[in-house]
Amino acid sequence: MAWRREAASRSGLSSEIERLRYEWTPAAEVPAPTGELIFHEGTDEEFLDAFVRLSTGSLDLHTRNELRSTDPEQLAREDVEFYLDCPGERSWWRLAELPDGTLAGLAIPSATPYHRNVGYLGVVPEQRGQGLIDEILAEITKFHASAGADRITATTDTVNVPMAAAFDRAGYEVTEIRLVLESLSQ
Repeated sequence: MAWRREAASRSGLSSEIERLRYEWTPAAEVPAPTGELIFHEGTDEEFLDAFVRLSTGSLDLHTRNELRSTDPEQLAREDVEFYLDCPGERSWWRLAELPDGTLAGLAIPSATPYHRNVGYLGVVPEQRGQGLIDEILAEITKFHASAGADRITATTDTVNVPMAAAFDRAGYEVTEIRLVLESLSQ
């Protein structure tokens, strides 16, 4: 691995992102919802707003790197376009709210050509640190499991410790560790 890293660095790929690939199978139980959140469909504009808010303080390295060269609204538009182009359906997307109607986050179950996946999930900055990520992940897992998914995949950066811990608590297992090498000037 060392010689590959050195060669990549010499060719301008100086940014390293280590990503964990998780997998859930029916052998793990579907996480039980706590009932703290209410999930509902939302408009594209509501999802754009949620993506903008989620980018503040994000631990996702791709998001942080992109925000160096673009503003949160443009990044949100790109994220929405990306997930609209994925094989999952737009009708699967859900906003997560507290019982009083306050936005807590979003859940985007998605798919690849091979299986179902956790496309995107997050908690808005002012609601972070309260364990709400567990309920959002449970909602996505329950959605896919109820549709008969025999495997649900997900990825997160190793530096996103809260997200990795949520996957662990939900019965997802690490199946792969990937090293992504990029140029900082992208």
